[in-house]
Amino acid sequence: MRPVSVLVVDDNSSVRAGLRGLLAASPDIHVVGEAWDGERAVELTRALQPDVVLLDVRMPRRDGVSAAAEIALTSKVLMLTFTEDHEVIRTAVDAGASGYLVHGAFQPDDLVGGVLAVARGSGIFSVGALDALRGSPAPAPEPTEAPDLGLSTRQTEILELIAEGLSNGEIADRCFLSEKTVKNHINRIFATLGVRTRSEAIALWFRGRTQGRTQGRGR
Repeated sequence: MRPVSVLVVDDNSSVRAGLRGLLAASPDIHVVGEAWDGERAVELTRALQPDVVLLDVRMPRRDGVSAAAEIALTSKVLMLTFTEDHEVIRTAVDAGASGYLVHGAFQPDDLVGGVLAVARGSGIFSVGALDALRGSPAPAPEPTEAPDLGLSTRQTEILELIAEGLSNGEIADRCFLSEKTVKNHINRIFATLGVRTRSEAIALWFRGRTQGRTQGRGR
């Protein structure tokens, strides 16, 4: 059988690179393209006809939920985002999304399995997304400790903002630091984690948060 073709859509280039790297580890998946906003996602879906489109929610020009309605006419849609708002989840599914996963709440293998399941016609949803579909009230945010990656408190804060997609300038504004200081922190973060790119650092952060949630539930 041919590999499942996937289009990756996210406005953050580091997140796109991280997702592409995770998917590339599976011989059953072939990433055929990337898009950075909903409008471009619709255009590439028409041109490439991928089996599955990984679609972020909040993006410039056109958000993922509104784009999902058009994309779902020809391709399966798997929402992959930081957004856990119940109304957004229900709207995305009504628009035709076959699955909804939240960053930090799944393992890399879950992503690969989710893509393959959606391609086969099944659905995959994080726990919060299932609650939304069942009509349960939105639960209070689950307190999760930052993963222990050997970083200082400030470095951990900056890595979390990197994972949220903020640029160096935006991180500097949020943390009341100069952009040069932020760059120095990021260089030290990379050295501590043994990585060279933002996407590699983000992947470690996601894995660490997921492991932290799993261990917390097991206590």
